[in-house]
Amino acid sequence: MENQGKTETWKPDETTFNKIQEIKKFVDFAANLDFVNDENKLEGKEIKYLIENINNPETHKNWNVCLDIFDPEIQKGIEKEGFYWRKWSVYFEIEKLEIEAESNHTADALGHHGDDFCYYGAIYFGKDTKGQRIYMDVDIKKFIKDAMNYKNYITEPLTDIEVDIDIWENKKHE
Repeated sequence: MENQGKTETWKPDETTFNKIQEIKKFVDFAANLDFVNDENKLEGKEIKYLIENINNPETHKNWNVCLDIFDPEIQKGIEKEGFYWRKWSVYFEIEKLEIEAESNHTADALGHHGDDFCYYGAIYFGKDTKGQRIYMDVDIKKFIKDAMNYKNYITEPLTDIEVDIDIWENKKHE
């Protein structure tokens, strides 16, 4: 059957495929936190299936799993100084897998402010990717370990915790 509505994709080699499989630990962790609703738990299970089959382009859907800690006062517009957001996220969208962890500070939105952990990784699955196909500045296991220690980032201002798990399909352009 013809692959309608999907672009041609690159299939990861065995080493890259195995690295990607590590992300299932993050999905499990985020989807099974006590405050996550049943719908998100089910979506987490489907995302794990999508990761297990990431080398099969017919199963590709867009999805994300995000764990955020934020300062509700700064979110409401109250001006003060300090960390206002800590996030761990994994996105698979438009044939690109992105893995990111970062802290946001009022003095400088991105970057290091002490001993916070920053991470960025991307794998491009598009067949005709220009440039570097795989970029991982740190082993995925370090990203997962840091996310699992999210409680270490909870401070007096950083108190609200949120998990976002979502799956969606690209709309076909006709």
